[in-house]
Amino acid sequence: MHTFFIRNRSRILGILRIAVLIVSVGIIALISVDAFHPHFSIFSPGLYMASQPYVCTIFLIDFFASLLYATHKRSYFFRHILFFIISIPYTWILSHLNIHPAGIWSYILHFLPTLRAVLALAIVMGFVSTNKLIGLFASYITILLLAIYFSSVVFYLHEGATNPGITSYWRALWWCVLQATTLGASFYALTTVGKAIAMIVSVMGVMMFPLFTVYLTQFVRKYISKK
Repeated sequence: MHTFFIRNRSRILGILRIAVLIVSVGIIALISVDAFHPHFSIFSPGLYMASQPYVCTIFLIDFFASLLYATHKRSYFFRHILFFIISIPYTWILSHLNIHPAGIWSYILHFLPTLRAVLALAIVMGFVSTNKLIGLFASYITILLLAIYFSSVVFYLHEGATNPGITSYWRALWWCVLQATTLGASFYALTTVGKAIAMIVSVMGVMMFPLFTVYLTQFVRKYISKK
């Protein structure tokens, strides 16, 4: 049995990577279905909450399989410990223990599996290109777009009932796009959660411009060298 796992290392890890990619897309789709369901609230039990234990199990299996096959296991564990931490379904576990965190911690714990899914998709996008710079740019764009999407969903759920500027989800999405580009919209966030989202999306947008400049410079240099 031990020999079987050694000989099929690449195949096993490849299957796990595909499984991680599938469940990552799946959990993003499920939280979207929940968000647009009538009378849905962020922490209400829905498809996203029900899928957490299964999705996180795949994440954890992938982490420990990679750790098992790593040459330097101790080094691998500490370099990838973040993936382990965000692969645990904290909200699902705490809800079964009848523990309900309050404040910002409730949001952090609730969306950690989603963060793991976003990182998985970003890593895949980074591997698409053989050029490290383009791969880094693709990974960051993936993270930024998914961050804008999730921010718009949360912003819509919290601001839709109180903010007169949010008349539909598309208004919330447009607001997040404007925040990411630092242009700013004609209306402002009214709730605490909305203001936190405004800060996070604006910071991510500002971080994108230096990377975009580096990528564009590299592209121009390659074009000139070919000429």
